[in-house]
Amino acid sequence: MENKKIFRVLAVLFLALAFSGINSISFAEEAGIGEKFIDALESNNEPEMKAIVKNNKDEIPGEVKALVEYGMSLEGEPDKRKYFLNVAGIMATVYDNEFKDDRLQKFVIANIDSLGKKVEKKAEKKGVSSDKIKEEIVNLGKGDWIVTNFKVDNVNDIKIEIGFKETGIAKNVSFGDSKKVKEIVLKHIPNAKGKIEWISGGMAMKAVLLE
Repeated sequence: MENKKIFRVLAVLFLALAFSGINSISFAEEAGIGEKFIDALESNNEPEMKAIVKNNKDEIPGEVKALVEYGMSLEGEPDKRKYFLNVAGIMATVYDNEFKDDRLQKFVIANIDSLGKKVEKKAEKKGVSSDKIKEEIVNLGKGDWIVTNFKVDNVNDIKIEIGFKETGIAKNVSFGDSKKVKEIVLKHIPNAKGKIEWISGGMAMKAVLLE
């Protein structure tokens, strides 16, 4: 009974990583250990999950590592990545409960932690880029412009709003200057998409699209 409680607590921990919209995975060929475990997991068949792990002790470490490696390789598909890391985590949890060996759990958790550190590094890098972009835009405006909004969603989806330092006065923004602002953004964030707008009195006076 105690092991069952522990399993459920740890399973919830790893299930927090799962994406609820992932559909069941189908396999055309005869199901292997990993596929059978996924079927049991998605059917909420706890006894079957335990039986699969218990009857395949020697193969489970390789299955967990394969799931982690595959999940980590899905850089452009974060939801699928979370799903496969979740499966690996639950399989490792069952293994620990059955054989009192938490090394697989630690392996999965270490990889999840490494993803968090990568996200932090990207955020730091993004912050440095935004500061440089703002500085160069302000310098280009020769003291007349201020960057009032700089927003980056996802990876490269950008929205920049530029106001005028002197309230109520909106100077014309030349085509050449608007082109230079676009070049500044793309220099620091290649493949950026979004919009750059010059705002005065709450209205957009000029806009440049990043495509």
